[in-house]
Amino acid sequence: MNDLIENNTPHFDYGISSSYDMLMKLLYEDKKLSEECNPYDCFNFFVTAWHLYDDWIDEDQNRPRLARQKKGRTTSEMQVLLKAFKDLTNGSKHMILRKKNYEKTPVKKTYPPIVGDWRSYFDNKPEIYIEIDNSIFSMWDLRYIVVIYFKWLFDDSIAANEFPREVQEHLQRCIIKK
Repeated sequence: MNDLIENNTPHFDYGISSSYDMLMKLLYEDKKLSEECNPYDCFNFFVTAWHLYDDWIDEDQNRPRLARQKKGRTTSEMQVLLKAFKDLTNGSKHMILRKKNYEKTPVKKTYPPIVGDWRSYFDNKPEIYIEIDNSIFSMWDLRYIVVIYFKWLFDDSIAANEFPREVQEHLQRCIIKK
């Protein structure tokens, strides 16, 4: 029989039962992607990041004290990236992105693993690339940005109004100059 939490709400717990556990899952997936960029692990990374942001932080009563306040102070550029993660998650989980969502998605194009920048060239590691609005991100870029962002969300020793400078700067570096 299911475990029940508040108000007899079903909760299935097989070892991942808190937002902190989901953060550890995201960091685990980040580590795997640092070794090899493959579509399976990218899929898991997007799904975990999106659901950690959208569901787990809000639902977990034991979340870091400032996490929800920090979510509310997320910059517009980071919100676009998180919206893209939602669309990448749903477009992959459900095979297609529904037309009403497709018309509004910031995701413009996805690229299979290729050597598309100097980092992947010198590391000899093909990367998946994703064009989001007016930016192109490698999986390395996305992992870097997202891991710093979530570490900030989970660190109550950093004020809510101190959005990570490294995230903001890296988001700016990925903009396509036209």
